[in-house]
Amino acid sequence: MATSVLLACGLNEQKLPGFVHISEESNVDGSFLISCILGQRLRISNAGTLLVCLQHHYQHYFNAGMRLGYNTNIFQGKTLGVIDVLSDMAGEGLASKWLRNTEGQTLTEQLVEDIRAQVESNYASRNSYTVLIDNLSILFNLGASKLQVQQFCQDLAALAKERENLTVITKLSNSDIYQLTDNNVAKLGQVRIQVLRLKSGVFREVDGKLLIERVLDEGNYACEETRKEVLYKVNDRNVKIFAPGEIGVKV
Repeated sequence: MATSVLLACGLNEQKLPGFVHISEESNVDGSFLISCILGQRLRISNAGTLLVCLQHHYQHYFNAGMRLGYNTNIFQGKTLGVIDVLSDMAGEGLASKWLRNTEGQTLTEQLVEDIRAQVESNYASRNSYTVLIDNLSILFNLGASKLQVQQFCQDLAALAKERENLTVITKLSNSDIYQLTDNNVAKLGQVRIQVLRLKSGVFREVDGKLLIERVLDEGNYACEETRKEVLYKVNDRNVKIFAPGEIGVKV
């Protein structure tokens, strides 16, 4: 179902890098990566996962999971925790804590506090733990500044360094618009996945391109990186991966 895309991105292992960032270019949708990663983490025995819903509510990920062959409801409250910011705001309106500065805290500070509380209460009983942030750019829409979003990501990266086998995965849409923030967040981690449009435009057999960059050895003055490009096609119940040039399309 989603094995091929995770294999291409190097995210199919039980132990993942501490910080992974997904850069989503304008007019492409990389949400399938969050759903694929979520399904893979849930299938690992005694692996904890925290899903932070900013772009889509929890029901969206349940529906996507059912199409990809897994049921999130089975895991929710056990190995899966959810912070559903979107549903909270829809249900509570202006009374939602995410729209108020509770005790002088900003939105991003409240979010870090909730994430840290979830990690502290669940991490010790799990072999590994993964925090998935589905779209950082929504924080801008909710009034967060670029500095606040950057600090939010730095706090999450620090959280991952504090604990072994803890991984934070973030995604930022419209990365070409928020280019400075996107690059700064990407530098916090070891793996960056760019979801890009095709240079040749729309093509029926391919939705876009993935550029996977991985830091292998980072020294004081230089670092060794690997770069890999693949094409992807999101179908209703799976994601197909192609090598560049495999089906005669300019990438």
